Amino acid sequence: MIKENTILTIDVGGACLKMAEFSIGPNGDNITLERYAVKELSTELAENNFAAAFAVAFNDLMRENDFVSHQVRVSISSLYAFQRLSKLPPLLGNRSRTAQVVEGEAKLTVPYPLEEVLWDYQLIKHTKVFEIESEEGSESGEVLTDTVEELEALFVAIKDDLATAICTTLLDADMEVLSVEVAPTAMYNAAKANMFGEETCDMILDLGGRGSNLIIMDGNRMFVRSIPIGGHTITQQIAKEFSIGFDDAEEMKRKHGFVALGGAYEDSDSEVAATISKIARNVMTRLHGEVNRSINAWRSMHGGNRPEALFITGGSSIIPYVPHFLNEKLGLEVSFLNTFPVVNISETIDKQQLLEIAHLFPPMVGLAIRHIRTCPVEIALIPKIIRTTRDLQQKKPYFYMSAICALLCLLVFFGGVSARTQYDKRLEALAKGELDSKKEIADRIKKQMRNLNEIQDQYNGLMDLAKARTGWMDVLNELQKYTPSNMWFTQIDGIKEYKLESDNKNQDGMMPGMDPGMMDPGMMPPGAVGPMPGAGAPMAPGVPGAPGAPMDPGMMDPGMMDPMMMDMYGPPPVPNEVAWLRLKGHSLVMDGQSHVGVEDKFKENLKNSELFDMSDPANFKSPALTVTMGKNNITSFVIYVKLKNTIKQ
Repeated sequence: MIKENTILTIDVGGACLKMAEFSIGPNGDNITLERYAVKELSTELAENNFAAAFAVAFNDLMRENDFVSHQVRVSISSLYAFQRLSKLPPLLGNRSRTAQVVEGEAKLTVPYPLEEVLWDYQLIKHTKVFEIESEEGSESGEVLTDTVEELEALFVAIKDDLATAICTTLLDADMEVLSVEVAPTAMYNAAKANMFGEETCDMILDLGGRGSNLIIMDGNRMFVRSIPIGGHTITQQIAKEFSIGFDDAEEMKRKHGFVALGGAYEDSDSEVAATISKIARNVMTRLHGEVNRSINAWRSMHGGNRPEALFITGGSSIIPYVPHFLNEKLGLEVSFLNTFPVVNISETIDKQQLLEIAHLFPPMVGLAIRHIRTCPVEIALIPKIIRTTRDLQQKKPYFYMSAICALLCLLVFFGGVSARTQYDKRLEALAKGELDSKKEIADRIKKQMRNLNEIQDQYNGLMDLAKARTGWMDVLNELQKYTPSNMWFTQIDGIKEYKLESDNKNQDGMMPGMDPGMMDPGMMPPGAVGPMPGAGAPMAPGVPGAPGAPMDPGMMDPGMMDPMMMDMYGPPPVPNEVAWLRLKGHSLVMDGQSHVGVEDKFKENLKNSELFDMSDPANFKSPALTVTMGKNNITSFVIYVKLKNTIKQ
């Protein structure tokens, strides 16, 4: 977990990596050094890929030490940065106008496209006092002065890819990067916290491995310049002089190196040491020249005061006789920069070991001071990856709240769905119970319907039987209604279909089974004289009407039939369905009438009947007719009439 009461400061130098962890007091107004570590960067790797060299050193220090903080502030060597102090025109307090002027000045000042660098600026406002020439003042001996406010901007820029690579390494280690700046600004904040440059114009010279930084502090004003001369410059000259490798030359410098005093001082007894000391003096002389030019630029271009004291720091500041050389050349009081008065030292730290590397701490102290208070210079070189991560961290509470709300919504939804599911299941169970009960009722209804249908079938059968019984009554009543008064029936038979051949007359013009000898002469056909042929002669056996031959029951009135004859012939066959009626009977031909007229009248009467089908002439047949003979005016007939509806028997 992130410990908010600690801060890890990292100073990425040109030659080594320094890390120090500070704890924050309960009130947040003091810091305590808890642990620290220093590791030199791989020279070969740093020259080819500085970001990779930093990653290797950082991971080694994190693995070898017990750093617990996850909050980090970083300073990067000015060797990889650009910094310049520029004057700005009077702006009348318009903040938007100030931002436009500063951006325009940055485009002119920063030697890289602004899209490729991370840059920031610090506005520095100061009051300048100048003398006014006046005749009245010169006569009285008084000096007239006036003041004017001037505005300056300290521009700092660094390559975006380098800062992004360093921050990516830190993010991979689960670090929260709070700020990124350059070492001179962090060092300036540490010096100002210790009250340097408040009353006098002081100067700080940071002697690093690959370069040096010059910082001038004059009240609230500052001047920064990077000088590409450092401890590695001496090492390179030694390697060239002795024709050895860089690492061997670095070891030789640390073992024998010092700055020659020059003048009347004797050289060292060791020829190697004497040579190295002269090389170191030559390099320091070059550095002195750059410092003088920087001071002149500060005073001439910015109207600054002359520095009165010099404080040295950095890895190369401990080369013997460096303070003596600078004091001699610059004519200033030279001492080491001590920024520890504002820092508490933990009891677990060996102070003697700390004293040996105390000259490396000013940038890290400045970073720690920035964590607990507002500093004069607060440069923020934040890569996009850090801004994105920071925005994400700031939005995390909202994400968590959104996730919690979403989870609550899901729980509510799930609860609602569960409740609805249970409710639906209860409804389903109720519906199933109702359905089962309704199915039982439906089954009982079906069963009752089957019983009803069976009873209905039985009823219909009985009704058909009843109708069949009453059907004959209707037919007889209808016949009685439409039969002419001079026509009567001796036999009414119900047949299923009409068969002409069974009712055709025989060759004698008689109905089958009729005995011609038994006919009344008056019933003979017209024109017949005397008895019919064969009259009085015995009939052949088997011929209807002959002695011993069966009599046609259809020609006999049922009431006149002898019971013995019924036993002989039996009852006529009864069909299951009756579609035709066979009517046998007689008609009385009156004076002036014809037998055909009686039949036609009967036929016309039947057309008004609702029981007989007279729509087709073929439904009324009269195949057998015996006309009046002699004085006999009675006609015998057989008529077939079709019913509209069949009668079931």
